[in-house]
Amino acid sequence: MIEVTQLRKSFGVHEILKGIDLTIRQGEIVVIIGPSGSGKSTLLRCLNCLELPTSGRVKVEGEKFADESGKYNEKRVARLRTEIGMVFQSFNLFPMMTSIQNVMAAQIKIRKKTAEAAKTNAEKYLKKVGLAERMNHYPSQLSGGQKQRVAIARALAMEPNIMLFDEATSALDPELVGEVLKVIRELADEGMTMVLVTHEMRFAEEIGDRIIFMDKGVIVEEGEPSELFNHPKHERTKRFINQVLHPESEKTLI
Repeated sequence: MIEVTQLRKSFGVHEILKGIDLTIRQGEIVVIIGPSGSGKSTLLRCLNCLELPTSGRVKVEGEKFADESGKYNEKRVARLRTEIGMVFQSFNLFPMMTSIQNVMAAQIKIRKKTAEAAKTNAEKYLKKVGLAERMNHYPSQLSGGQKQRVAIARALAMEPNIMLFDEATSALDPELVGEVLKVIRELADEGMTMVLVTHEMRFAEEIGDRIIFMDKGVIVEEGEPSELFNHPKHERTKRFINQVLHPESEKTLI
């Protein structure tokens, strides 16, 4: 579904991604973990060309974002991007639109659906994420978890083949995290191809087919969840997992 070859991304003199090679198969759930600043979110944004790579190649379903000359054609990028839904840490809802209007908007503008067809589809996906009773509510009338579920419904309504989640729960209060993770679990059960950046380690272990650990712009280690979490091979991976899952062991009595 996605093939990444020697992907590099720099912002000015700072190289964030340093030659990433990655293949994501159809129906696979890949979870990317790592410390802040390791390049996780930048990698995710390069997968759908929200950030243009400095060099390297990204292919979606066998088609490259850049043409043979290496140039990024706006129409080609826009077309391929419609195959990839993305859910951000911030909800990015239009505050003056209701839930259903937020879910309808991109369908009409990008997919060129009629208002009637977009509304029917929006109702379907809002029901799917458990918001049938909140369709006519504005974002200001919703909890953080409900807003994020509207954002997920909006992405799903575009009927993508791949879903990207960039820290989809990190802006939520702890008691609201579960309702968003429940929706992601259901998508996994349905066979949706997904790439998730998350700090929810237990959830990553539960849902992922493959875990990728990144640090300082490179993939340090990857493997099946049980293997990577319980028997990491790289010292940096061991240290990170120990710090995240067993923070009390890092404390020093003074």
